[in-house]
Amino acid sequence: MRFKIVSSLVATTALLPFLAQAEGISYSYLDAAYINTDVDQFNQTVDGFALRGSFEVTDRVFLFAGYTDQSTSIFGSDLDVQSFGAGVGYAWPVSSTLDVYGKVGYARAEADYPGLDLSDDGYSLGVGLRGRVAEQLELEGSLNYTDLSDSGDDTALGLGARWFFTPQFAVGLEGEFADDANTYGVGVRWNFGK
Repeated sequence: MRFKIVSSLVATTALLPFLAQAEGISYSYLDAAYINTDVDQFNQTVDGFALRGSFEVTDRVFLFAGYTDQSTSIFGSDLDVQSFGAGVGYAWPVSSTLDVYGKVGYARAEADYPGLDLSDDGYSLGVGLRGRVAEQLELEGSLNYTDLSDSGDDTALGLGARWFFTPQFAVGLEGEFADDANTYGVGVRWNFGK
């Protein structure tokens, strides 16, 4: 995991000289994505959707929230897994095309299976970089930590790329890489800020 983190930081730093001019980075947006999670030691596909949003309170402070709903079938019965998170973040502009941001929030996870109903909550912390490497291409890298009361903690590396067809609409690819599971997604974003 440390190798992945160091590699992503080196790659992001190498891109800094090539960042193109853009009108800043928006923290007012809505996302919808199809996501698929590959869990270690488990042969079933766990897939579903993610809904996320963010709203700029000031030029640097933003609120965020996200919801995921995934499912799979185990021995003929459905396993449903949902997660929810919400919190506040702060963005530090490094240039007109690159931000460093930090986030802190509340996290909740639930799992439903016949005869089993689990739920857990805790907190999340995150730090990341968002930057435009071309006028229409935005890249993002983040390090995210979640600590749930009963389930323990987890650290994940998040990577994303978005192609903006207009200043408001983009399609994107994303990945989140943790110790026991990797999640991949494809989605759309609507910016309603900057």
